[in-house]
Amino acid sequence: MAIDNRKWTSAEDETVPMLSGAYAPVALAHYRLRAAAHRIATDCERVLGELNGTTHQSWRDAVGSALLAAQHLRSLIVRSRASKTGADAHAALVVLEAAIRDPRQKIVDAMSALLALIPTDVEEEMIMQDARAIRDATLGLFAPEAPAPNRATTAPAGAAQGRASDAKARVLVADDEEALRRHLSRMLERLGYEPILAKNGREALELAERDPPDLIITDLSMPEMTGHELLARLKTSAKTQHIPVIVVSGEGDSDSVVKCLEAGAEDHLAKPYEKVVLQARIRTSLERKRMRDQELAYLRRVAQLTAAAEAVERQSYDSGMLEDVRLQEDQLGQLARVFDRMMTGIRSREAQLEARVRQLRREMEETAARLPATPPISEDSHFAVGDGLAGRYEIKRELGKGGMGMVYLAHDRELDEDVAIKVVRRDLIGEDPTLLERLKSELRLARRISHRNVVRSHDLGEWEGLYFLSMEYIRGTTVADLVASHGRLSVDSTLAIATQLVDALVVAHAAQIIHRDIKPGNLLVDETGALKVTDFGLARPAQRSSELTQAGLVVGTPRYMSPEQLMGGDVDARTDLFATGAVLYECLTGRVPFDASTPGGLVGQMLEGPPVPVAVLQPAVPPALAGIIERLLLFDADKRYNSARELADALTKVS
Repeated sequence: MAIDNRKWTSAEDETVPMLSGAYAPVALAHYRLRAAAHRIATDCERVLGELNGTTHQSWRDAVGSALLAAQHLRSLIVRSRASKTGADAHAALVVLEAAIRDPRQKIVDAMSALLALIPTDVEEEMIMQDARAIRDATLGLFAPEAPAPNRATTAPAGAAQGRASDAKARVLVADDEEALRRHLSRMLERLGYEPILAKNGREALELAERDPPDLIITDLSMPEMTGHELLARLKTSAKTQHIPVIVVSGEGDSDSVVKCLEAGAEDHLAKPYEKVVLQARIRTSLERKRMRDQELAYLRRVAQLTAAAEAVERQSYDSGMLEDVRLQEDQLGQLARVFDRMMTGIRSREAQLEARVRQLRREMEETAARLPATPPISEDSHFAVGDGLAGRYEIKRELGKGGMGMVYLAHDRELDEDVAIKVVRRDLIGEDPTLLERLKSELRLARRISHRNVVRSHDLGEWEGLYFLSMEYIRGTTVADLVASHGRLSVDSTLAIATQLVDALVVAHAAQIIHRDIKPGNLLVDETGALKVTDFGLARPAQRSSELTQAGLVVGTPRYMSPEQLMGGDVDARTDLFATGAVLYECLTGRVPFDASTPGGLVGQMLEGPPVPVAVLQPAVPPALAGIIERLLLFDADKRYNSARELADALTKVS
């Protein structure tokens, strides 16, 4: 390939002023400032040329303003270098720093205005990247302190442009002409990059595949492998396809340019080229590569977070899955750290709950052994063993009875599974015309809550004048039976009940449902130790008055009710939290916190002051747990916990 060596020699002589002595750093600072200003002006001109659409008028105004300021800035630097030499050079540099402040600020303001716009496509996003690079280069035109004449070293900021983002970037040069390789190598070193040289396309490909560089500059006409072949091989390999490639070739016709760009080249320059133009293209390509690398790294971290979330669903999450992401100081890194802390906390809480549930199961087994055998059906039952209900259910035995009626274990012949059937007393339907609506409300509300600690309700039916609810059958016992059998429960068993109960209330309250009748008899514990909240018959949607509650009528179980509920006032989530405190108090002490024969008497006790502290009755109870219960039982609802979520957080701190 024929090369005009005089052209390249001249370019090198102009680029590297061979100076020595005390004024060499000052002269070098002048040179670097001039080169930086030329790059800024060239970039502004190039970006302005790309904004040729009528929709980009505001973009063009910003870039045009920056270009005028950049040309002014460049002329100031050139005049300063031409007029001052020798001992006056340092003083001239200090004067120059003050002179360029105004055009420098205009460029920064124009680019900042451009960056405030919103890109709508990839091309506009790339222009934004160019604008950011121009602004950063302009901000770095002067170091904080101008170099003094007697200093051996200096750090003019004009030489530092771009180094914050692509310092020591590795640039691979592929050209069969040694003189060109040498020239480009020196230029890259002066710009702060690390050059890697290859004398043909095959050698360049081997180097790129072995250790991918940040940028490749290649000729087209080379032995063994041409630039076109090198470009094709690079872009088809997953390892090298993201490396930007600048083609520098004697083939400058439009067909060659189009062919290279379509093959994936970042840019195409024809020889002989303007040094400052090539430098600008190198800087821009490296900046775009940096942005692409950041985007790819970001997407990889997003994929890691997604995989971690999927692992949580599979219950296979491991903290090491996010180790790399957690180390990042960006928003994803912060999210990964929060995610990992959350999962670690959940696992710790689950392990703690599992240990407490094991203790609860032991106490359940002891309770089962102590309970006397009961006949399958009581004398006043509606059904005998084996009787049918609604042509679908077969009665197996009686589970319990209450004020509303009886609960049976039945076999659902259609689904071939056991269910619980709550049969309502016939006389109640006639006496209370709202009862049927309350039953329907219980079913509707219960269906709005889907949680492992809430009993599932199935259907409301009627058969021969009897109304009944079918629901999930829980094989186990009630918290009321546990307390009655043991007198009081252990701290671990109480915490197992508390944690699961509060988890259920978090979900119910999130659905704007207040249970209003939390009590030991409505808390079932199955054979695995899982607690289930049942009987939403008194539940109401929060923040809405109900025609089903008559003025002056107290509904619920008074000994566990909050004072505002006893007095017929408005209730909210804190009402259920008061009842939770009453249940936990009874679990730990074997007695209810307040006890009177009438609602008025209960309110009177509450007004007199708090109940006997748990710590007095049971000194072994952890102070943190005793304090939680005391706060739950406060007369003033505003002084209790504000939500079940807040209570759940407090319980996690009890050890």
